[in-house]
Amino acid sequence: MAEKLEITGRLREGEKTVLFIPGGMASAPAVYDGIGEMIPWQSAVIDWSNSKGPWDILELGNRTLDLIRQMNLGKVILAGYSAGGVIAMQAAAEDKEGRIGGLLLSNTGPCTIGHGDPELPERIRKQWFSMELFEPFLNRCFAFPIEPLLKKTMIEYASKIPMEVVYQAAKTLREYDLRPRLKEISCPVVIAHGKLDTTRTLKHVEMMQEGIADVEINLLNGGHTIMAEDREHWVLILNKLIQKVERAME
Repeated sequence: MAEKLEITGRLREGEKTVLFIPGGMASAPAVYDGIGEMIPWQSAVIDWSNSKGPWDILELGNRTLDLIRQMNLGKVILAGYSAGGVIAMQAAAEDKEGRIGGLLLSNTGPCTIGHGDPELPERIRKQWFSMELFEPFLNRCFAFPIEPLLKKTMIEYASKIPMEVVYQAAKTLREYDLRPRLKEISCPVVIAHGKLDTTRTLKHVEMMQEGIADVEINLLNGGHTIMAEDREHWVLILNKLIQKVERAME
């Protein structure tokens, strides 16, 4: 049995919880800094890049659901972006107990058909860790200039991750297609998508819209890391989802 995933923050059992799930490589928990103070539920970031393996992207989804069970959390919303969104969708598809009350998905998709960087795994193998690899990747993660402190934090975070972690996650992300399983997601899903993203495009939004029964789409003015580039609207959308899940629990 795989070891429990690492989280940032303390969680109390039985309480309603938002679990933030970052993407790979540049997606440091720092992109979520401060959001926990802007929502009424307790929250933590699943720091899967600093967890023990395996780092197969679907297995990380299964382990996320195991984490919810092991910690005996109350109703949970998974807020995942990029690869973290795939992790969230897998967890929700596997959730037959109704533990997950909702998903907030950002700049992700059920498969990598049309992904803006199909050759990333090979470059990770050859160039980890170098700014020759990382600078272009980081630039694709933002549509607007990156706030310097956030950029510094993300570089420092990524440089400490073992190559095998990012390679395994990036490789398996490109091997799976969750489209047949989207119909198994029974909780409400809200998509908050940065419309300027060149990595995950509106085609990926359409794939999720076609497969998920209860889905709402919001297009925001930003790129791949939309919770950093349009935080105000992203948090507003998250709080509306929290209210929706709370009403369903009444």
